[in-house]
Amino acid sequence: MVKVIYSCLVASLLMVLSSCADSYTISGTSLQTVLESNTAYLEYNKGSEIIKIDSCEVLHGKFSMSGTVDSVMCVMLNLGVCQLPVVLEKGDIKVNLQNSLMKVEGTPLNDKLYVFLTSRDSLTMQLAELPHRESELILSGVDHDEILRQLGEDEAELRVALDKLETKFITDNFDNVLSITWFLQLCDQEYSKYGRPMTNGQIEEIYSLAPDAFRENPMIKNYMDSANK
Repeated sequence: MVKVIYSCLVASLLMVLSSCADSYTISGTSLQTVLESNTAYLEYNKGSEIIKIDSCEVLHGKFSMSGTVDSVMCVMLNLGVCQLPVVLEKGDIKVNLQNSLMKVEGTPLNDKLYVFLTSRDSLTMQLAELPHRESELILSGVDHDEILRQLGEDEAELRVALDKLETKFITDNFDNVLSITWFLQLCDQEYSKYGRPMTNGQIEEIYSLAPDAFRENPMIKNYMDSANK
């Protein structure tokens, strides 16, 4: 189950071309009363424009959509007060919204995505808890230098584990849209830090391992070319 609500997975349409249109259905169940009568949208960002693919109303804690998709796409399910990444692909996609526990499953790539996001959430939550642990150690009378040593080691281990998790997720999915989606998420994080395209050791490592088809994706090529100028 995913405990972190992702407001944006990537700010572009990402797709893998297929030979013909496939059918999808999205069935959602919600225990959140705040969502009742809200309109749920499937959408993606194309530049500064938000493109809506499908929509429906949440009634009695349930909602559903169906249609055809010419390509596998990473989109957002926008319910107003929360957003969830969804891989729009052939099959029956199930959305389960239980307060802070949210999950999309039922098709191969959505299952892969949410296994990864659940693991990633666990690591990021442990990182977020470090300041609270510091306060507890101070109140317990632990020496300040010892606190810094302990928490420094813990933070370093968690960040290494997070990098390894993300790198493995991307390299394991070089043959589908998930790799492009999350790689661009890493790039977006670096862009947000510096205000311009930048890379880091993790991005460079993944790019060095990537097949030509991945490197030639227009969005990846444009970012990496700009970062290396």
